[in-house]
Amino acid sequence: MTRWFGRSAVPFLLSSVVALTCTFVGCTDVRTARVDSSKTPDDLSVDVTILTGISAKDLPQAHLRQGKFTVLSDGSLRSDYGDSLNFLTRPAPTRWLYQSQIDGIWKLARDEGWLETSASTIDVWPGSLRPSKNEIIYILFFHADGMDWWFVRRFQTSDIPDPHAVTFVRSLCALAWSTDRSPDRNLPYRYDFGPNPYEGFTKAPPWSFAKSTPVKP
Repeated sequence: MTRWFGRSAVPFLLSSVVALTCTFVGCTDVRTARVDSSKTPDDLSVDVTILTGISAKDLPQAHLRQGKFTVLSDGSLRSDYGDSLNFLTRPAPTRWLYQSQIDGIWKLARDEGWLETSASTIDVWPGSLRPSKNEIIYILFFHADGMDWWFVRRFQTSDIPDPHAVTFVRSLCALAWSTDRSPDRNLPYRYDFGPNPYEGFTKAPPWSFAKSTPVKP
């Protein structure tokens, strides 16, 4: 059987198919589209993934631990922490948000610049990202007005992360009731239950016997 194309030609063929499809059917680049930010879209959903390298595990801050936060269009918030979580994971439900809280997420995304689709990182597929040894990766995925766009922020543990990303991620942490851990969380905690209730049994009795006087018959 004759081989028509080699393996090296597969990426080129796939890109050609996509290009031809966009030519005849029509495709819209989300980076050239504009999001109407005047009001919260009915189909808004937000997904934040935190990936940590092998040497960036067990950090005390809520926004630096490997985890996942997902806000769906029905108002449900799903969240979880763990090394097995990735971009494709959907965690269990945590709570339901009020409409005012969803509006707050949308407003914060607008104020921090996450609605600027022209600056999105859609040329990188989030599911393919893997952090290096000391690296932390933020994946901020948005869906609104029928469009999907996302941002990727990578930084080392010794670096100062993007403050706009930290502000947005920590806002979702707060909604999911995720707090920073204490630095001495692994030390034993000793409770004070008051004085020893058995202390009285370890001492001599506080009384003494008087000298007896023999009675003559």
